[in-house]
Amino acid sequence: MDFRVLGALEVWAGCQRVLLPGARRQRVLATLLLAPNSVVPLSKLAEMTWDDEPPATAVKQLRNSVSVLRERLGDADQRLILTEGPGYRIRVDADRLDSLRFAAAVTESRRHAAEGGLDKAVGVIRPALSLWRGPTLDGLGTAALSRSAARLDEQRLGALELCARWRLELGEHHEVVDDLADLVHDHPLREGLHAHLMAALDHCGRRADALYVFHRLRTRLAKELGVDPGAGVRQLHERILRGEPGPRPADRAQANPAQAVDARPAALAQAVGALPAPRSSRAVASPRAVAPPRDVAPPQAVASPPAVASPVPRQLPQTIRDFTGRTGHLAALDALLPPDDGRAVVISALDGSGGVGKTTLAVHWAHRVQDRFPDGTLHTNLRGYGPGRPASPDEVLDDFLVALGVPPAAVPAGTGARSGLFRTLAAGRRLLIVLDNANSAEQVRPLLPGAPGCMVLVTSRDSLTGLVVTEAAHRLTLDVLSLAEAFNLVVGIIGATRVQAEPAAVEDLIRLCARLPLALRIAAGRVAAYAHVRVADIVAELADDDSRLDALSWGQDPYAAVRNVLDWSYEQLTTPQAHLFRRLGLHPGPNISTPAAAALAHLPPRETRQLLNALADAHLIEPFARDRYRFHDLLRAYADDLARQHDTEDERRRSLDAVLTWYSHTAHTADRRLYPTCTRLVANPAEPAHPHPVADRDAAWAWFTAERANLVAALHHAVDRAMDRYALHLVDALGFLVLMGGWEERIETATAGLHAARRSGRTEHEANVLLARGEALAHLRHPDAEPDLTAASTLARGAGNIHIQIAARTELGQLLRRQTRFAEALHHFDEVCVLSRGFDTGRWEAVAEGNIAQLHADLGNHRQAIDHGTRSAWLRHQLGDTDGEACALAAIARGLQGLGDHDPAIVHCRRAIALGRASLGSHDETLAWPLAVLATSLNHLGRVTEAVACWQEAAAIYTDRGLAADAAAMHLHIRRADRPLTEPRPAADTAADTDGIAERSLSTCFPTP
Repeated sequence: MDFRVLGALEVWAGCQRVLLPGARRQRVLATLLLAPNSVVPLSKLAEMTWDDEPPATAVKQLRNSVSVLRERLGDADQRLILTEGPGYRIRVDADRLDSLRFAAAVTESRRHAAEGGLDKAVGVIRPALSLWRGPTLDGLGTAALSRSAARLDEQRLGALELCARWRLELGEHHEVVDDLADLVHDHPLREGLHAHLMAALDHCGRRADALYVFHRLRTRLAKELGVDPGAGVRQLHERILRGEPGPRPADRAQANPAQAVDARPAALAQAVGALPAPRSSRAVASPRAVAPPRDVAPPQAVASPPAVASPVPRQLPQTIRDFTGRTGHLAALDALLPPDDGRAVVISALDGSGGVGKTTLAVHWAHRVQDRFPDGTLHTNLRGYGPGRPASPDEVLDDFLVALGVPPAAVPAGTGARSGLFRTLAAGRRLLIVLDNANSAEQVRPLLPGAPGCMVLVTSRDSLTGLVVTEAAHRLTLDVLSLAEAFNLVVGIIGATRVQAEPAAVEDLIRLCARLPLALRIAAGRVAAYAHVRVADIVAELADDDSRLDALSWGQDPYAAVRNVLDWSYEQLTTPQAHLFRRLGLHPGPNISTPAAAALAHLPPRETRQLLNALADAHLIEPFARDRYRFHDLLRAYADDLARQHDTEDERRRSLDAVLTWYSHTAHTADRRLYPTCTRLVANPAEPAHPHPVADRDAAWAWFTAERANLVAALHHAVDRAMDRYALHLVDALGFLVLMGGWEERIETATAGLHAARRSGRTEHEANVLLARGEALAHLRHPDAEPDLTAASTLARGAGNIHIQIAARTELGQLLRRQTRFAEALHHFDEVCVLSRGFDTGRWEAVAEGNIAQLHADLGNHRQAIDHGTRSAWLRHQLGDTDGEACALAAIARGLQGLGDHDPAIVHCRRAIALGRASLGSHDETLAWPLAVLATSLNHLGRVTEAVACWQEAAAIYTDRGLAADAAAMHLHIRRADRPLTEPRPAADTAADTDGIAERSLSTCFPTP
């Protein structure tokens, strides 16, 4: 087995190329090959595989991907891809991976050069450079994968520079000029290449050209980076200006002009983006003498404040030593600082879930800016969440008044009097007031100053909406740390040495702690406290879902236990809110809508929405889209743990039954909107207590788009718990994945559903699932598609299910036609015609006629293609199937093209495109295929610009649907578009261009005719 990454990813078994399944699995293989013979942690695989945040099912998807790769690569005994610790390692010999062969060749060539054998060095490095077929992993990368691949591309550039230098030293000046000119054009900031080109041109007698290369480099560096060329290039330029001859080839090992070239431009290009923006200096008010408070006559006990100079309180607790990240929130708080003229009272409400670091951020920021407040900094813990009762406003005002110089005996009685005196003392002063851990707006209001010049920072787990509404507070919400911030925090606690010793375990620790600062500090703190404790030891404890929260505690400190911190939020909930929160822990998907939550909790949606909003205000869940919520993994584990503590197994099972019923019923309702003429195996799924309405096709599309991840997760959840009825119902309704280009998800869900189908003992369900998987495999050109479709047809015939039998044979015929096995394909289509006549309303006959039309077009039987296409179009029109009619019209257009009648072909294509745009066909390749056919006729007539536009739109649709081969066919046409076709192309060629495009099923269960 040979692996190639220096270009597009390829695998070869002898002379046979191995087809690789799907982009995600290719990225997994590519990541392993970028670190050959080394363990790649699952977290690293996830980072390289998904551009955005990896899904909740990332680990399961990665393991499934490795299983598929092993199967495809013939690695049944797992000797190629090895499971090691928390990741995988691919075992590759040095001569079986092109990047390893390249690295070995460069090393060997350097050895020859060091020994004086430059001719041997060039002889070794040039074949190594020919291993490159394009950019590393061309067209495959996520952002992270592209960054890793770029390192290999940089090695290639370095080798090209070496080769050019050695060839110059051998006197091959004329031979390298053109190559160097191309390289300089492609890499305009690379000074070494410019120096080599200048030296080569000078030795070729092209002194003016050499000087112009330097002028162009200097201009570009100045314009883009604001720097001059390095000393080596400048010296070479001056030598050429003076007309001094360059060193003879024999002397170049000692005096090579390119050796002194510095690499500053490349380094500067990277560094410029990394430099922080200059910080503007802010005028800081100098401390001033504090005048005695003015005489006032507050009610009750005190006739006037004591006439003494009040002290300058500085009550902030100690800031944390290793504060990490939060630059955006720090900047937002800086922006809220009141102006120096004291014209505003600024109130900032910093909210977030327990353990997210609100207090740490507030205290850290307050220390940074307290010099801006010369009259003092007040701080209190309102104890809104935690052990003991919350602090009352009277208690806090008592402390604040004393801190501002009021004798304890002179503090007035009553909240109103104390609050009035506090506002009086604060008037005219610049105070920073930090109110930590509030539980309500009512607890905070009496503590607010009334006159300008002060700033109040409030932290709370509650959103404190009342302060935002009535006090115009600025609300800032704190979420978990970013991945980089979490990593930096762990490094700061346990040290870089221990991180470097166990990088994979550190990644796992960060993931299992859900990037929650409190959890990270506890877990990392346990590692730092004991030399014998490895990161992997803590990870092993955290990996157990049943004991994870127990592992995130340290000692007897109640504040150093994640469970305690979450308990304090949970204890504030009402009974209905607590009940719903526990139920949310049972939900299988990454997020939840209000109707799904209502089903889970056996409540009406309206009441559920109110409860969800209350949980969101308490930061136990997070609203992230309209009527949708989510929470991080530790909160999910906490909710699930509470459900197991407080609810019986039967209650939990009934909740799961209810939500799976809701998903199954709504999915089938939406499916019928997308495919109104399609027959499903599951006709009447159980109805939930509160059915979710799906008004039309647009609503169905929107619902499937929003619930896609949840539906996939629900199916896997049902299979894992042997709730096979729900799994089979969901498989039957997930045909929308085909419309969305979710081929791999369709394969994975069908594979999971196959276990449920076989456990059910119902043959027709097994046939249905095999049909679903076979269709998706066929579109990805997977060799297992034919066995799946054949088995589906055989099982359906045995079960007496004509619908599945027809659908399977239709898909099989399409597959064989793509493989140019025309006689076999025609046999299946003819059988479909026989089975469908008189069986239904004519829809399957329309499917068969359309497929036969395509096949005849492939064979060059153009009049027969037109006849069958016309029959299919008429039947489709009678059924109201606009997508199918569009396909049939495009088939007629192909027949007309074959006869050279391009004007009527264009008319048919434009009508097909109009039908496609009016339906959900505009979301998939049903629209793309008529566009491609139209482009062919336009190109024949010399209307190249219009043709290219059609091919480009078709290519975009195919790319979006994950059909790379079809997109590539469109791009090939675009590249050839400047050579209009003058005669019909061979039938086989045309068939290849429309592979997977012509008449495809719009559902994996029973295709829409």
